[in-house]
Amino acid sequence: MIRKVFAFMLVLALLPMSLMAYQLSPLNATYDPTGAGSAKVYTIVNDSDSPIAIEVSAMKRSIDIDGNEYTEDASPYFTIQPAKMIIKPQSTQLVRVQYRGPRALPRELSFRIIAEQIAYSQGAQAAQDGSQMISFLFVYSTSAYVKPSVITESISSEAYINDEGRLEVMIHNTGSVHQLLNDIAITVTSSEGDSYAFTESDMESITGSNLLTDSSRRVIIDVPEILEGDTGLSAEVSYSYSYSE
Repeated sequence: MIRKVFAFMLVLALLPMSLMAYQLSPLNATYDPTGAGSAKVYTIVNDSDSPIAIEVSAMKRSIDIDGNEYTEDASPYFTIQPAKMIIKPQSTQLVRVQYRGPRALPRELSFRIIAEQIAYSQGAQAAQDGSQMISFLFVYSTSAYVKPSVITESISSEAYINDEGRLEVMIHNTGSVHQLLNDIAITVTSSEGDSYAFTESDMESITGSNLLTDSSRRVIIDVPEILEGDTGLSAEVSYSYSYSE
């Protein structure tokens, strides 16, 4: 194992700096649906000694109950200028991203603004060198939200014994903005008043999760002995996060 780690570190040390090609900011942005706040400027810094090619795109974002994220094309929602660019060595490119979607939003919209390094050849020089290059193309996937007309924070939950005989707790975001489930605690109570508090290890799978609007997360564990056979379970969820732009 030590040899493998050393070999990997050696490979990293030998990689040209051009492979560690660029920086992008901001990594998180909240847009207004209209007005000056509906446009954001992203900064891409090419801190390498070679030119790089970058393509910027927008994707609509959703997360399922098991925490798997799915994206789909969101180009109708945004205007990106420029969307494709070649950035000279040791230079900076500004990219303006303008939200163009619906203006009246009952709930927050969630997106990814993605900056992807694409293959770029220096033409005659590369051909003349006749050398083969290993290319590592880096991708930045940033979070972007469009504010709703009214901001409300609301979480609901439920608990039941599922078809496999395990305890399943569902947490639903019924508010209008996303919520991060930090320092989360769940207590499940039986119809007889007996309660079970989830431990930190029980919560590991969802701690820090981003609960988007109109989405849910679930936790499944073995049924604690104190709750076995009960069909009238209830759940109470607490967490430390409050929405902020």
